[in-house]
This record gives sequence, C-alpha cells and structure tokens, in this order.
Amino acid sequence: MNSYLSKAEKANMTRLMLLVELMGRVVEDYEKVGNADAEFMRSLRTCKTWGYKAIKRRYDFLEEDAAKDFTRHLSHMDIIFIPNDKAAKYYERVKTMSSSLCLTGEDFEKLYSGFIPKTCGKCHKKAWKKCLIREVFRKYGVETVNNNAKNCPYSYLEAGINLEAWAKAWAEENGLKYDKENMWESDGEVHEDVEEQETQNAG
Repeated sequence: MNSYLSKAEKANMTRLMLLVELMGRVVEDYEKVGNADAEFMRSLRTCKTWGYKAIKRRYDFLEEDAAKDFTRHLSHMDIIFIPNDKAAKYYERVKTMSSSLCLTGEDFEKLYSGFIPKTCGKCHKKAWKKCLIREVFRKYGVETVNNNAKNCPYSYLEAGINLEAWAKAWAEENGLKYDKENMWESDGEVHEDVEEQETQNAG
C-alpha cells in the first residue's frame, strides 16, 4: 500500500477511525447497562477490535510524518449530527474570526497553480524536510503528488511529472498558444464563484 494517503483515502480512513471510536463509546455505554445480551456484546467488541486492527495495519505502511499528520488532523474531529441551518451558522461564525482566513477550494487551486510551477514543480532540494511550503501543505492536509514517495511527496520531479511539458501538451491539445512564463493566467477580474466567471466569459 502507498506510504502517503490520497485525498479519497484520507476521507475513508477518517470515516473508519471515527466509526471505530464511536463503536468504542457504544460498547462502554452498553457495559454500564449491565443486562446486555452476551452474544450481542461479543459482536460489538469484535467489530471494534477488527476495526482497530485494520487501522493499525494501514498505519504500518505510512511514512512517519504522514502518520503523524493524519493523527493530528483526526484529533480535531468528532461525529456530530446538526441541522443544516445550524451548520451554516457555525460556518459564518468561523468566517468572521479575525485570526482565520476562509479560502475556497477554487481559490486555493488558483494560488497553487500560480506558485507550484516555480517551486514544487522544479524542486529537488535535499533539505526538503525543512521546506516551508511542505510544512503548510502538511498542516492543512493538502493531497500529495506522489503517494509512494521516498523523499518529498509534493515534488513533481520525484513523481516523474514535468509540469512545463504537461502545460505545453495541454495548450497544443486545446489549440492555445503556449507561454512558458504564464502557463496559468487570471483574466484580471476577481470572481466570487465559478458561475460568475463562466457567465462573463460566455458574454
């Protein structure tokens, strides 16, 4: 199995670990009751035990920093059930916090595509463990480029990806002029969402 978790696997592992944790709480609650059926309790404990074994087995394949990062992210999560309107209020509260910067996935992709070609896209530094970009990516759980990397998992070169060659091929396939210095460009406007930009482009 890969030594780093992909975005999809992070989601699945998060669900699994939260469910196993919840199962542990369920077992504890039934143990307090004292009159639960023995076979029922045995099945509950077996479910929890095998869930933990599966998680431990997956962790055995992970690089040490990948395991630490994922565990750290998990420590901030729990299973809760709230109405959608209440969830929206929590989101609005976070947006107003002065110490927080709410960035949409689309906007993050714009930042990413703007600086990656000149950083991670051509990086082969030996001191990659001290890289500030890698530190931020780890902190926010950014999906790795190379899930089975031996060095930096965000290095495109190590993953065998030549961004410049890829951009040139993409431009040719789409009938566009290739510009080495401006592989990804803004149209000069600030867009609140994708629909707004598509509407303006269509007009």
